[in-house]
Amino acid sequence: MQEDDKLSPELVWQADGHLTEIALTALGDGEDAILPDGAAAHVARCPSCSTALGRTALLSLRAGEVMRAQPASSCAGEPAPARVPLPISAIAFALALSALGAAPSLVSGAGGLRERWAALWHACSVVVRTGWAVAGSGALSGWLTALPWISAALLVVVGVGVAWTRGKQLSLNGGM
Repeated sequence: MQEDDKLSPELVWQADGHLTEIALTALGDGEDAILPDGAAAHVARCPSCSTALGRTALLSLRAGEVMRAQPASSCAGEPAPARVPLPISAIAFALALSALGAAPSLVSGAGGLRERWAALWHACSVVVRTGWAVAGSGALSGWLTALPWISAALLVVVGVGVAWTRGKQLSLNGGM
């Protein structure tokens, strides 16, 4: 430990040459490394400081026992915090209001739903037929080697579906 990590002499020594309560507490808690040289030797030689150190150590032990006896979840004299009930009615009202607000866009978007499902079905059937053709040609040996192809095809299909549905809403300048 460096010298500047130790307590200053004003905090360790009283005017009469005995140790302060701060120094005695540090010794009682086993933190003698923060005390300057000579403090522990003084306690060993001085009956007054040795007695004060014993009282400080006993007080620290009693405080530790009291702390261990207290339940960890609550403080003495302090009521436990009450749980706030979930505002079910407010959540239901907010969901109903958002569904009502989304209804016009859902209705307007449902017009091309049949064409979108048909295009998605066609894309999936093309991917499946291509996968069967590749797998049947013997180019793939085993199920594990087909997994990257299947996942890549699935990503392409999802990407095409997203681009196709969003493409009608976006202009060439990036605006809506």
